Amino acid sequence: MRFLFAGLVILMLATPVVGHELSVYTVIVNSEGAYPADVPNGSLKEGDAAWFWMKDSSENATMVVELEKDGATLRSPTLQFECELDENGTVIDESCKNRFDYTFNQYNSAGLWNITFLKYVNETLVETINGSVNIEADIHNNETIVEEKSSTKKDYLSREYIAGGVAAISLVAMVVIASNPKGNSTFSEEE
Repeated sequence: MRFLFAGLVILMLATPVVGHELSVYTVIVNSEGAYPADVPNGSLKEGDAAWFWMKDSSENATMVVELEKDGATLRSPTLQFECELDENGTVIDESCKNRFDYTFNQYNSAGLWNITFLKYVNETLVETINGSVNIEADIHNNETIVEEKSSTKKDYLSREYIAGGVAAISLVAMVVIASNPKGNSTFSEEE
């Protein structure tokens, strides 16, 4: 059992991992505007998410968030400041939302996205705030590495070959250890 655990640890350490930890960026819209309307460069990569919170407590105010990239547009549901809750704290109307979550596709969402915040009062559009976010590519597989400089590709591939070699040697060592009967030594001591 110990050799299996040791082998798994060695294989896990030898496996190359490239990528980033997914993150969430929050944008808050209140009576004074969207903060930030323009998400700072470098804040989001492919696979990350943005949460758009409706925090405008103006009477009868609602909001719609519109995301646009390359002519394709996505609209949020109508967001409200508060949703009515029952005595257990559960939202009574399932369609009532005060936050719109959007996760940028992990493989093809890199580039400039336009964000439009549409504020309505009594269902009449009263304010439009424009913003943007630049989603960076997440270099995490061999297909996207090809687009990088050849020296970076060579460095990555050499690390990949080294990791593969360590994994192969570890596998051979595990087979040798597993095939050795318990307590017997393959080497004899000279007297």
